[in-house]
Amino acid sequence: MDQIMDRDMEQGLQGEGQEAAAQETMESMMEQYDISGLRKGDVRTGTVIAETENGWLVDVGYKCEGYLPGKEWTHRILVGDAEKPKKGDDIEVQVINLREGEEAQLLLSRWRHEFDRRWAEFEDKLAQNEIVQVRGVRKVKGGLMVDCCGLEGFMPISHLSADGRGANLANFIEQVFDAKLLEKDRRKHRIVFSRKSLVEKEAAEQRAKFYEEVHEGDIIEGEVSSLTDFGVFVNIGAVDGLVHMSEITWKRNVRIRDNFKKGDKVTVKVIGIDKENDRISLSIKQVEGNPWLTVGERIHKGDVMTGTVTNVTDFGAFVELEPGIEGLVHIGDISWARIRHPKEAFRKGQEVKVQVLDVDTEKRRISLGYKQLNDPWKDIDQRYAKGSDITVKVVRLADFGAFVEVEEGVEALIHISQLSTRRVEKPGDVLQEKQEVVARVIEVNPEQRRMRLSISALEERPESERQPRHGGEESRKKKEDRREERQQQKAALDEVPQYNPFADAFKSQEFSE
Repeated sequence: MDQIMDRDMEQGLQGEGQEAAAQETMESMMEQYDISGLRKGDVRTGTVIAETENGWLVDVGYKCEGYLPGKEWTHRILVGDAEKPKKGDDIEVQVINLREGEEAQLLLSRWRHEFDRRWAEFEDKLAQNEIVQVRGVRKVKGGLMVDCCGLEGFMPISHLSADGRGANLANFIEQVFDAKLLEKDRRKHRIVFSRKSLVEKEAAEQRAKFYEEVHEGDIIEGEVSSLTDFGVFVNIGAVDGLVHMSEITWKRNVRIRDNFKKGDKVTVKVIGIDKENDRISLSIKQVEGNPWLTVGERIHKGDVMTGTVTNVTDFGAFVELEPGIEGLVHIGDISWARIRHPKEAFRKGQEVKVQVLDVDTEKRRISLGYKQLNDPWKDIDQRYAKGSDITVKVVRLADFGAFVEVEEGVEALIHISQLSTRRVEKPGDVLQEKQEVVARVIEVNPEQRRMRLSISALEERPESERQPRHGGEESRKKKEDRREERQQQKAALDEVPQYNPFADAFKSQEFSE
């Protein structure tokens, strides 16, 4: 009996042991998957233990490893974020989802925790001061992305500067500057900044200081900010002043865009201040001084100078003798030959040698001569002696004769009476324009620039035409003698009786020279 009781007891004890062992195994398994100590949103420091295809396994101190998807590592709103983790790296993560039980799962995010940390820092700075510092990151459509506390924000181009959309975004990249918050939305990860009001305030203060310190007549260094058809705007610190095209240079017909570009450094003189309308008038040429005030010391009548043709008009050509000093070569002083337009002799930009004919400093006028440097009438009496025969070309016809070209710049007259030994009614009966003829020099006067030729002097007159005739070349004295003889004959006829038939017939006769 005792043996039986001992055996039953032993079996009973064995059963209790097996049951206890099974219970112990179940509790151990439950502990392995127990994540009841975690809550959504908790932050833990974990160690990367393995990299998967789309993320990482992270040990956060529980028997169940957490999973960090690749998309939860970082976010575009985080500026300058860390590189991807490697096995063994310690990282701070946030629990974004979990499931307990045998199928326990732990989903982690790194960027959400980092965003919360940076946003808290951002909020703290805003609480201390409404003005925060931002750094330009990159250009985008419509504005500039900036960095504030490691969070990416947006600044519209219209809020970037006082001149609105005229701002150059490239100038703000990697630049640190003050800004004010326009809008923030944590849920949408949206932050919008503005610096316009700050710039306007600063500009107003600078303008006030400028008007206190700057006066008319001051000479200031500036920078070309923009170009227009009517002048150049120059930034002189607090304001932009206008250099009207009339105040750019003493030269004429200067193209603004050929001489200036945005960003050029220039020296200007303040010539007008309109504080009420916030307008500043500037001058560049007045810094250099008016060259006409001293032109009489440098340029004199009779001087031979080299200049550049700046403009060609119907009445002449303007020649720049020195910067800001121009003279006029009138069309009558361009050539000794007849020209229809100054462009026949000059072109814009041409370098020419001229002679100063007159200097009027009060009227700011200089008369120049071009033909005077090459006077074809000089020593002409030595080249074309009286009595010599020369070949000339007819250039134009007049009622009283023909003008012929002896050489370039020298014209001579062949009077109608010198065109032929025969009677000529009009020059066109014997000559044509551009016709070349041989004529004899009968007069040369270099001082009066006059030269007369004769064609008839080369002709041999027939015997019948050698006596003086009406309209011929008889002397004035012979004409007067014949006129007196004719008057005497008429007086004698008046004394003849009227019945005399011969008298009437005699009276009817015409007397000619």
